[in-house]
Amino acid sequence: MEDNFFKRQMADYFITPKMLNHMNITHGGTLLDNADSAMGMFANSYCHTRTLTGRIDKFIFHKKSYVGDHISFCVSLLKTTSKTMTIYAEINRLAIDDSSTELIGEAVFTYVAVDEKLNPIAGSIEQYHPQDQEEQKYLAMIKKRFGIK
Repeated sequence: MEDNFFKRQMADYFITPKMLNHMNITHGGTLLDNADSAMGMFANSYCHTRTLTGRIDKFIFHKKSYVGDHISFCVSLLKTTSKTMTIYAEINRLAIDDSSTELIGEAVFTYVAVDEKLNPIAGSIEQYHPQDQEEQKYLAMIKKRFGIK
């Protein structure tokens, strides 16, 4: 399998006034919703079937974001089982000229492969074993930080 499930850019958007909370910063639910969508598309592309969010393992806010900020998701596959995928996302603010990024949040979600009736499908997910040493080292660091075995 070609290794395109490591640090893959899945989605991006700009913060609009409707995405703000009562403190005039981006509503946390907006980031959570968009992270779930980006990570869900990533999960679907890995297993080539429907997936559902099975669990929000961790969601960390590091920095605030505001109207006009360009937000992107850099997503990596951490772990697979026969019917689940654990996925990590860096939530970044991009500079207007895309010259730099700033980490504003992180997320770890677990997705479940499901059939058309939304029942879990055992054995439908190919096991992921990264071969690249840089990728292995990075994923081991993320797993350790978040207590993922």
